[in-house]
This record gives sequence, structure tokens and C-alpha cells, in this order.
Amino acid sequence: VKVGDLIRFSETGYTGVILEFTKTGTALTFINEDVHFNNPTWITARTLNRCAEVISNAEGNSQS
Repeated sequence: VKVGDLIRFSETGYTGVILEFTKTGTALTFINEDVHFNNPTWITARTLNRCAEVISNAEGNSQS
């Protein structure tokens, strides 16, 4: 998972975009659906690896 990747959370079907990573591996992620928490939000790398899949990577996105 890298900055610019479009991800999907399998449990909800929500999609999001990775905006930045901290040195400790936490990702600032913008969720593309209406959510009831701060958006963008911070998500740990462990949670991303467990709960999300990359559906479009940054290299394949001509706009990144």
C-alpha cells in the first residue's frame, strides 16, 4: 500500500485514497463515502493490510 493507492474495505465496500504515511506506518486516508468520523482519518498499516485491498495503485493512476 502506497500514497496515491485507491483501496477498498472488504467489510463495508467503502473506498478510500491513501494521502500520506508517517514514519511509523500510519496512513492518512480519505474515505470516499459519508462517514461519521473525521475524514480524512488515520489508519494503521496493520489495519490496512487486514481490512483493505488495493483496487488501483498509484503507478497505474496517470493523475498521481
